[in-house]
Amino acid sequence: MKRLFQIIAFTFCINLSAQSIIFSRSNGVLNSGSTLDLMIYDPIKKTTKLLLSGTVGGRGEYNAVVSPDNKKIIFNTYRFSGWKLAIADFKDNKISNVKRFTSRPNYEYNPNFSSDGSKVAYQEFSWNTRDVDVFIADNNGNNAVHFIKSDGGDRSPDWARDSKSIIFTSARNYDYSIYSKSLLDKKVKQLTDKGAQDFAPSTSKTEDKIAFLSDRSGKINLYMMNLDGTNIKNLTPNLKTDNFNFDGYENSGCWAYKTSWSPNSKQIVFNALVNGNLEIFVVNSDGSGLVQITDNNDTDMAPSWIN
Repeated sequence: MKRLFQIIAFTFCINLSAQSIIFSRSNGVLNSGSTLDLMIYDPIKKTTKLLLSGTVGGRGEYNAVVSPDNKKIIFNTYRFSGWKLAIADFKDNKISNVKRFTSRPNYEYNPNFSSDGSKVAYQEFSWNTRDVDVFIADNNGNNAVHFIKSDGGDRSPDWARDSKSIIFTSARNYDYSIYSKSLLDKKVKQLTDKGAQDFAPSTSKTEDKIAFLSDRSGKINLYMMNLDGTNIKNLTPNLKTDNFNFDGYENSGCWAYKTSWSPNSKQIVFNALVNGNLEIFVVNSDGSGLVQITDNNDTDMAPSWIN
């Protein structure tokens, strides 16, 4: 009852963006073998509906992002024999005409459209080299370019709002930190260095800001900083998340976490572990008005705002 009261109380402190939020849900706790379905949350009606059922048992669909014009959707799927990216038509909150995004042999994850929708940045995992690197392809999946490579595992790319640099997380210096790489001079800059795990970065589409998750306080919290790595702020210091023990990116479930800015950049959606379950939260970009939008015994993960 206390937890329900907190959720209701938070609701009066925030006016959610009218745009819907897409996320993935599976029965039970993370990594329990259940299938991931794509869900859609209506912030006006405060309702959650099934968007797309998982197509392969024990796998499913997740990490969906919608193009800037809201006409296309890209997501992770196992329907093409291994984790690949699928692209589909998206209209009236319905998915149709699902196709494989690229024809490349590697596993593919974490897509994000450039601000004009012409390019997609994503990560590939090579079974031959065991490398995790960032690639950029045309929005039809052609002309993939190997853009970021290191021995640290380069993940979760997103575009700066001017599409002149890529923000990503990497463990090239042991701990996962946030980096940027310019598309112009190809220089890489480390933005965070706290001896903690900083991951799941996303960029504002109207300001030079980055949101990311970090365990620097011993638990997962949502942080925000400038595009150059300055002015880091904890937006959720009072969020009662479970203790976080990092045991590798996959084993710790970091792959299931995500942050996403609302189209007007006034709010950020993210997921966090509460009472053993991954739940979805929204907070204002100034740290006020925290609201929990899921509350169940399922895994709710990888949220993303529709544009």
